[in-house]
Amino acid sequence: MTNRTRKWAKLTTLAAAGTAGFGLMWAPTAGADVLGNGIDMNCKPDSSVHATCVAGGCPRVHGDYVVDAIHFMVDGGSQEEFGFKCINGATASFGFPVLAGNTSRVGVQACRKKDLEGDWCTAWADYVFTTPAAPQQAPAPVQAPPPPVQQAPPPPVQQAPPPDVTNAIQASFGDPGLTTLAFNVTNTSNLTATCNYTATADTLNPLVPKKTTRQFNVPANGNHTETFSGAPTGTTYNSVLSCKDASGTQKAELGHVETSVRW
Repeated sequence: MTNRTRKWAKLTTLAAAGTAGFGLMWAPTAGADVLGNGIDMNCKPDSSVHATCVAGGCPRVHGDYVVDAIHFMVDGGSQEEFGFKCINGATASFGFPVLAGNTSRVGVQACRKKDLEGDWCTAWADYVFTTPAAPQQAPAPVQAPPPPVQQAPPPPVQQAPPPDVTNAIQASFGDPGLTTLAFNVTNTSNLTATCNYTATADTLNPLVPKKTTRQFNVPANGNHTETFSGAPTGTTYNSVLSCKDASGTQKAELGHVETSVRW
């Protein structure tokens, strides 16, 4: 497992997260483009808080070597690497959180992985798009003032705010496979959850990443599966999952899960 440069990970297809009934139309500043480094990129928001980029094409490096890995970087942040079997016509998808009305710059680079020396890579190229602003609500109609009364009406009954939704997140690992490991998350609340995942490897093996982090969304009353790729090493991974209301209305956690798996 990894989200850093030169650490293998098979691409995870992230489930689109969003609020039910959100009628968002995608209108990026750039369409599907072949970038200067030969990678075909297309990014679009799939909700008000999440976007997905799909990379295609199959550029060559160092003469005529086919690339087999791809790097993504959002707004100059941390770099994430995924396997890219473009020689078989496969594409690579990358999901990340966004804000309505904001412009994002997604850097992308393809590489041919090598064992004993530096990788052969294309140059970095950027894909820029803007998430549409949230639709504005029409102003409430102006109502005529009520007729005067002899006696003031009683004060309205103050309704107590609804309690915070907690313990709405359940998560567990599936049965470890030879090349993949699934992490299944369920959200039983009516709120879209944004989740931070951290796994710490209990091992002294220098080839196994010590820590892996991911961020993803889980739809309201829905499910999400995060898939990790690699090879079994007999390592125990202790994971912590913290999920909050994606809209930020509720400050308390929707759920917190700590679990472990040996793979």
